[in-house]
Amino acid sequence: MINVFLLAPDLAPSQEATTARLLALGLPRDRFGPTVGVLGPAEGAAADELRAAGVPVVSVAIRHTLDLGGLRRLSRTIHQAAPAVLHLFGTDAARAARMAVDSSGEAGNVPRVVVSGAAAPSGGLGGWFASRLIRRADRVVPVTWADGERYRVLGVPAERLTRISPAAPDPRPDEGADAVLQSLGFPPNSRVIVTDGQLELGSGPRDAIVAFDMLRYEHRDLHLAVFGAGAGAPLLEQLGRALAFDDYRVRIFDASADRARAIAAAAAVWVTAPHGGTDYALEAMAAGKPVVAWGTPDLTEVVLDGQTGYLVPIGDKAMLASKARALLADPNLAEWMGKAARARAAERFPVARMVEQYARVYAELADS
Repeated sequence: MINVFLLAPDLAPSQEATTARLLALGLPRDRFGPTVGVLGPAEGAAADELRAAGVPVVSVAIRHTLDLGGLRRLSRTIHQAAPAVLHLFGTDAARAARMAVDSSGEAGNVPRVVVSGAAAPSGGLGGWFASRLIRRADRVVPVTWADGERYRVLGVPAERLTRISPAAPDPRPDEGADAVLQSLGFPPNSRVIVTDGQLELGSGPRDAIVAFDMLRYEHRDLHLAVFGAGAGAPLLEQLGRALAFDDYRVRIFDASADRARAIAAAAAVWVTAPHGGTDYALEAMAAGKPVVAWGTPDLTEVVLDGQTGYLVPIGDKAMLASKARALLADPNLAEWMGKAARARAAERFPVARMVEQYARVYAELADS
């Protein structure tokens, strides 16, 4: 039995948390014993699902980079689980787990360390700690070729990189768009565009709000839903209200909100992060929704321009609005693209393939 400790910043909808959840649920139990650790509250639908499946979920809060008490608690928690492999999702996890990893031997880390979702560590002391551990990891997993290049620039040796494509989640049961949108607070008979609100990924949500302002005059039933804004929510709301005055039709949700239900009921999904964003695109594609996204190197590996959605030049808000306008004006086109997106997600990004590839990495490291 190979014990694997999967450490994520939280269990809110994000590429890192979703991958950790899918792996914990999908790893063969006759070979692997997964434990999920969270650097925050371990509650909500995802935590309940994991516990119902028999996966231990533990929470260790780390208040800041130099929270030595929290770091020691995390180290004890990991050692008690006795993992052969410690998988760190994101830079916060890489920074926090540094005291739990013994790198003094010549054969590699104890436990063996896998890192993913951490190709863009922040600056400052926290970023330095994260970068140092990432470079020392036994295996680093980029999800796209562009992601791999960012790790190489960070100083990760090529022989430690193993590319594993992300997985598209299983589509949700159809709940009926009107019922879902009304439950989220939108008026009856609304149409909604869903986008990501993470300001730390750049100006993406601000660009989305400006692009939406170009559409709202001709589509009186249209609304914008921004998910995961966190501490940036007041700034985004201020921008939206400044543009709309008394016709404000932007709703901002925190990371705990059920964006999957909103995406399943959306007219389209915008992905405006300057890097990454593959989780948003794949979630939309799996739900049969067309994606309009910045044409970043990451997203060109996922979205087929003109077939499963549209890719527009980074920062071109007018083009973002124009492509969304085409989908809103032609429901048949939107439906055709949505079906093509769902088929591509199922064929090229299945969960089973991702789990199998990670299982091989874990087994190789545990046996070496």
